[in-house]
Amino acid sequence: MTSDDLPRSPTGRVPRWVVEEAAGRQPGSEPSTPWHGYASVEPPAPRRRSLTTRLAVVVAVALMAWWGATTVLPGLLREADAPFLDGIVAGRVPEPTPEVVALADEMFLTDRGRDLLYMAQPELLGAEEFAGRCGRGDSGTAGSGGAVGCYHTSAGGLETGGRIVVYTPADPRLRGFVVETAAHELLHAAWTELTSDERAAAATTLAAVVAGIDPADDLHAQLAGSVADRPQNRPTEMFAYVGTQVWAPGGLDPALEELYGRYVADREALVGVHTAFQGQIDAMTAEVTSAQQALSQRQYDQALGVAQLEADTANLAQYRGTIEQEEARLAGLPAAERARSLLSWTWRDGTALPEAPAAELLADARALLARDEAELAARGAALQTGAAEVAAEEERVAAVRADLEALFAQLNPG
Repeated sequence: MTSDDLPRSPTGRVPRWVVEEAAGRQPGSEPSTPWHGYASVEPPAPRRRSLTTRLAVVVAVALMAWWGATTVLPGLLREADAPFLDGIVAGRVPEPTPEVVALADEMFLTDRGRDLLYMAQPELLGAEEFAGRCGRGDSGTAGSGGAVGCYHTSAGGLETGGRIVVYTPADPRLRGFVVETAAHELLHAAWTELTSDERAAAATTLAAVVAGIDPADDLHAQLAGSVADRPQNRPTEMFAYVGTQVWAPGGLDPALEELYGRYVADREALVGVHTAFQGQIDAMTAEVTSAQQALSQRQYDQALGVAQLEADTANLAQYRGTIEQEEARLAGLPAAERARSLLSWTWRDGTALPEAPAAELLADARALLARDEAELAARGAALQTGAAEVAAEEERVAAVRADLEALFAQLNPG
């Protein structure tokens, strides 16, 4: 049949299997590959639909057109085990949980993107539940130490049970991380919907985009970690990583943006989720680094102040000892000789005590001694207060650092 005669879904789109059968190919004959460290399982051999099944599809599409104005599908369609509506099984998109609906909102999805997400029945799992769910062969998003999400697929794509699994840390501050991971996995599912020609053209464009990204950008390491030793996964990984992390004013290549636009209504905003999350992590890291540097300076200043106080206290003790010795010497002199005794002195801070009767000079020295003892006492009290403040700041910085480390640890479910 001509392209104009191909059966279409109520949305106007032609299911991929219909196009393939019209072209004389078996549906799903091009093996799809799972993705992300995000993770990929080897697909089973494609299974051609029986004539009965294909007739059931035609009947189902006809019934859908007849009942299109109703809000509830007849039981026959709800229970039918026949793929239609662009790969949707059982006649309608599964009812999503409120959590998944909220996630779709945060991913800025189109209606088509929502349908694709809901059909993949995302599992949002904590670390314990997530363990072992994204294996070596799954397409997905790679964290620092392993997979944080994956899209399990097979030769028939979503028609035979594509599923999204996303690791969901408990800390609400990591929500952007969850949204980005889920969007990454959704784009893996979207990749399976593209035609061979669309994928080939997109792969060429994506390769050019990735080549133009700063070599120091984390995207390169993430991409390499997700692809690992499966180069056949590189195109879909580029599609997912670029789609969620790379934006330029006005968008990238128009043809590439058209593909993304089928599933994401506002890709700039979606990339903004990634940018905001990275900015949040960078800000927290900068805060800890700055606090640690400021604390180190305070610790140094405190130690220096204590050392200087100890040195000044020892030096003043020598001057006190000299005064006491002169006072004892002067007291031992006969009165006449004591009256004739003269002294001059330069105090520890450089203050000159000109030659004067010994008793007068020693009295002046005593005044300077009392002044310096009061100053050292005040410095000592300030250093004690400073020591308490430094100790409190040490606890605060340690807590902030531990919080950041715990946050980073949550990014890796392993």
